[in-house]
Amino acid sequence: MLYVPSRDHIAELLAPYTEHLTVETLEKLEVYLMLLLRWNQKTNLTAVRDPEMLVQRQIGESLFAGRLLNGAETLLDFGSGAGFPGIPLKLLHSDLKITLAESQGKKASFLREAVRTLGIDAEVWSNRVEAMPSESTFDLVALRAVDHTEAMLPIAETRVKDKGAMLRYLPLEGAEPLPGWALEHSLSVPLSQGCVSLWKRVESPNLGQ
Repeated sequence: MLYVPSRDHIAELLAPYTEHLTVETLEKLEVYLMLLLRWNQKTNLTAVRDPEMLVQRQIGESLFAGRLLNGAETLLDFGSGAGFPGIPLKLLHSDLKITLAESQGKKASFLREAVRTLGIDAEVWSNRVEAMPSESTFDLVALRAVDHTEAMLPIAETRVKDKGAMLRYLPLEGAEPLPGWALEHSLSVPLSQGCVSLWKRVESPNLGQ
């Protein structure tokens, strides 16, 4: 039988990551977790199989990034996979407009099912991010566990609005400097060896002045 932590236990597991979970949000996170566990039995959505670890390492760490939204109204979850961090952030901030970009067919199918089941307003982009219309830019572009990060970063940069930012999950020791970007905030993720960081575009000097 599939083990799903009780709602109270889910709340306990998430306590280190966020202090603002309404009853409605917690209910939807429970539904999301059950959906993840069921799909993970037949589709490799995430390497994390233990339900409690899934709550902490995936859902919790996604919710923790809500501390760095920085007033963003639109978010692109680049390489969303099973919906991290986009879906938990949407459940935490219902007014946030999110696009879940995932080019792998089975994972994109899961995202569409999750959006439908949870009743949330979110777009699933089931193609490569570089295939998006050129006008598709966002206040915040989130990258978490994205394959081939070095190759993906230049693509992510093109989707950030002029006054926008990138939200990146990194090891605690940080990352190499990113040309054209400055690290604005970095927070150690609870019970983890990583951090979540906010990167702002460095404005080029006005050579005409």
